[in-house]
Amino acid sequence: MGGKQFNMGEGRVLTVLLGLGAPAMVSMFFQNLYALVDTVFVSWLGTVELAALSLCVPMLYIGMAVAKGVAVGATTLMSHARGKDDVDKAHSITRSSLPLALIFMAPFCLFALPGVNADIFGWFNVDQGVIEAVQKFMFWLAWTFPVMGFAMVCEGVFLSLGDARTPMKAMILGNIINMVLDPFLIFYCEMGIAGASLASLIGWAVSGSFMWFTLKRQARVRPQCLCTREEVRAWKEIWVLGAPVALAFLIIPISLIGLNYVLAPFGPAYVGAWALTSRMEQMIVLPLYGLSCSLIPFAGFNLGAGNSDRIREAVRISLMISYGVLLPAVVLLWFNASFVIGLFKPGSEVLELTTYALRVSLLGYGLVPMELIVIGLAQGLRRPRYTLIINVARLLLLRLPLAFILGYVWGGKGAYVSHALAMIVTGLVSIFILRRLLTLADRTCSSMH
Repeated sequence: MGGKQFNMGEGRVLTVLLGLGAPAMVSMFFQNLYALVDTVFVSWLGTVELAALSLCVPMLYIGMAVAKGVAVGATTLMSHARGKDDVDKAHSITRSSLPLALIFMAPFCLFALPGVNADIFGWFNVDQGVIEAVQKFMFWLAWTFPVMGFAMVCEGVFLSLGDARTPMKAMILGNIINMVLDPFLIFYCEMGIAGASLASLIGWAVSGSFMWFTLKRQARVRPQCLCTREEVRAWKEIWVLGAPVALAFLIIPISLIGLNYVLAPFGPAYVGAWALTSRMEQMIVLPLYGLSCSLIPFAGFNLGAGNSDRIREAVRISLMISYGVLLPAVVLLWFNASFVIGLFKPGSEVLELTTYALRVSLLGYGLVPMELIVIGLAQGLRRPRYTLIINVARLLLLRLPLAFILGYVWGGKGAYVSHALAMIVTGLVSIFILRRLLTLADRTCSSMH
């Protein structure tokens, strides 16, 4: 029932990369589909609920950032160990990663408490109706965080084994369950916005369980809740590589919080429009990010094996695939923006604002593949600081200040423009970082021969 494993050190790079990248792209698409499907059904409830969902998104990203940091750090170490044929080290990392993830994710369960939510979301100066909707959604989302961490760690184990298909199957299964449960819980059971987060919790639990039991059936070492004192020592090594990745992703919700702060005074329609825009963008970016994630085990394995030529070839192929996917998607969305957004059934004001924001964002997508490839390659080469540098530059040093400035000058629509401008600048910077990373790979591999 598991997926095919690819030997990342042998065979055609294109075949191996597509074997890893295509399922990873599908998997990331379906990971994002959780949020998109929730947004569709919640938007049918009304503008207040849509605004509440938008305010909750940063908290979701914070949890995902921490889980992703642990998972990516573990994946890098496991892949590098397998490249050096150190199976014992790979198994040790596998056993020690889940307890570390659960330790970091457990505090997020506090968001199930209404008082915690009221204190935090009250800072946004929104009306009481929005706060009440936030509290309903956050209750089940709070319990989703540790389950999400469990699923991401299991996914990392499969990627280190050269198997991207099993995580893809798990994500598809979880999303089917989420899509079925969303309308059932939201409308039939009359749970409203709370039904959306409960459906996601169940979907993530099914995905993680599917991967865990698949590892068990195949008699492989799998993540476990307890580990030995010796395996606990591996936590430092995992977190040294994972912390910059977690920080890089943590910057995303911080920037979103800042952007919501800029947009909130203009009304719920501006906040809701940005929520819809973000969802549509992620349908393009996250599949490409899945391809970027496949570079992590591939680059890590071949760095351990001392083969920089395969790393260079993988980068070239990844860029070709990324642009082959991105350009048609951007053209289709540009000319059909109103139709696609209309599927969410937003109000007329939200529809007009979202169409504007989405088209402006699409103008900044020309160099996004460069940035995404650098993120995956940097982690695989054990240089995670470059991921952090890119996200800090785009989201904190560029987008957020520009949002305040342009929002003051042009109003809410001006804040949307800041997103495209920031992407263009960091895309140019990524070109230079990519060249540096490839040079570092050549030097490291040459010193091993």
